[in-house]
Amino acid sequence: MALSRFSFLHQVWTHLIRPYWTSKDKWSAIGLLMGHLAMMGFFIGLSVWLNYWNNDFYTSIQELNSSAFFYLLGIFSILAAFSIISFMLKSYLLQKLEMRWREWMTQHFIESWTHNRRYYALQLKGDGTDNPDQRIADDISQFIVNTLVLSIGFLQECIMLVSFLGILWGLSGTISFSIVGFHLSIPGYMCWGAILYAIAGTFVSTYLGRPLIRLSYEQQRREANFRYSLMRFRENTEEVALYGGEEKEKGIFKDRFSHIVDNFNVILKRMLKIHSWNTFYGQFNAIFPALLAAPRLFSKQLTFGGFMQTLGAFNQVSSSLSFIITNYPGIASWRATTNRLLEFKLNLENVPPPTLTHNTHDDAVIHITCDHIGLPHGALLREDLHLSFKKGEDTLITGQTGSGKSTLARVIAGLWPYGSGEIKIPSSSFLFLPQKPYMPLGSLASVLQYPTSHASMTDIASALEAVGLKGFTSRLQEINDWSRVLSLGEQQRIAIARVLLTKPHWLVLDEATSAMDEASEAHLYRMLREQLPETTFISIGHRESLKSLHIREIRLDGEGTLNKAAA
Repeated sequence: MALSRFSFLHQVWTHLIRPYWTSKDKWSAIGLLMGHLAMMGFFIGLSVWLNYWNNDFYTSIQELNSSAFFYLLGIFSILAAFSIISFMLKSYLLQKLEMRWREWMTQHFIESWTHNRRYYALQLKGDGTDNPDQRIADDISQFIVNTLVLSIGFLQECIMLVSFLGILWGLSGTISFSIVGFHLSIPGYMCWGAILYAIAGTFVSTYLGRPLIRLSYEQQRREANFRYSLMRFRENTEEVALYGGEEKEKGIFKDRFSHIVDNFNVILKRMLKIHSWNTFYGQFNAIFPALLAAPRLFSKQLTFGGFMQTLGAFNQVSSSLSFIITNYPGIASWRATTNRLLEFKLNLENVPPPTLTHNTHDDAVIHITCDHIGLPHGALLREDLHLSFKKGEDTLITGQTGSGKSTLARVIAGLWPYGSGEIKIPSSSFLFLPQKPYMPLGSLASVLQYPTSHASMTDIASALEAVGLKGFTSRLQEINDWSRVLSLGEQQRIAIARVLLTKPHWLVLDEATSAMDEASEAHLYRMLREQLPETTFISIGHRESLKSLHIREIRLDGEGTLNKAAA
């Protein structure tokens, strides 16, 4: 996503941050944020107090004043206790805010992802939205944590800078020296030293760290791809075992993990350079302020306590000005995560409207009038398609592989967005059965009622018995991964049982009984016809035995034409 820095931040604010801070949860979020900032302000105030305490404490050591020494130790104990309490409270409030924001944002992305079946459109198109599950589950959390840590950390350092810059200016005094006959006096010279030192360090860190943004983005993508390949293997263990594909799968795992290692090694080399510079910067920062303040100490313009206070103030100013240096790896990680999340959000918002219009009407007939039906990347599937399906006229759609039979089912369902034309369907209930039924997580009873949950246990048990799965009636409350427990034929029977519970007016079966033998298939069709006399069937299949179970046949050939015949 090639955006200028301003455009990028504007997009982040508009699409990722502002929606939450203007939502119904905004007042809770603002309350938590204000509480955190209040604790942060209190913590900064204590830090300023401790800076002045340094002066008094080290002066008491210089003067060998034991009573002042022990008194100041008591003061330190009180300040330390309040510092710990304020730090714990601000951390607690920030983590509460992180979780509330994550909860809202996760729900928001899920709503956007599932709205108008955008998840299906993005999968069909397949451009730039890899691993949406990882973006929702991981990227949202990382984005929120890093956004709050970096933004609040930056605000804290700005306040610290303002608080300690004045102290350092007052302690610095004026340094005077001559160069080639010119006499120079620099007031607040240690402030200027801290600023110049931080500018130089920031420039080098930015130069060294810029490639981390691209590398971090690529690392997250490769990690997600590797995790997805493991998940696919877990979901298809039986198929892999039957093929004996273990070596092939191991090769895929090795290849994808090697991509992770290769990119990680590049990151490691880059981080070595950054850490080397940061270490040098930090080490030199330990003596640099002492070198600057030493002339005033040796000339007795500063007490030892004043010298230590000056070092503390300089280090705080330098630390605040070095925010980018110390946080550049985190900034790079935030930018990479935000790129992925913003890319996902923009893709969701820019899903084009379907060019196939899908409307309902009061007639008991399905009308399909399409100039053409296309494929996601522009290829033409069918032209000049005109079909009607009347209520009570059970229809079988046949044709060779690739002729568009399953696509026609998606067109009727309103899933297929590619093409030009209009589909009119009755304003009555529809149910679509794919070849491989979806088995959600949960109890067998909930699987049978998917996607609704209104049938009684008696009706569910009767439906199971009707489709030949009476042996599972005792397991209705069992929670299991039913896609693994049940064979494909049994899963297809579960789908038929859903039909009995749903009682749709229109039923579209896309190879929905292909895993059954012909006798079982015929039995289930006749059972459905007897129990659901008001349901009209539209079936997609290859078997000759299906023809006798339907009134009408439509055959799609590979030339983009269709033939209609009565069975």
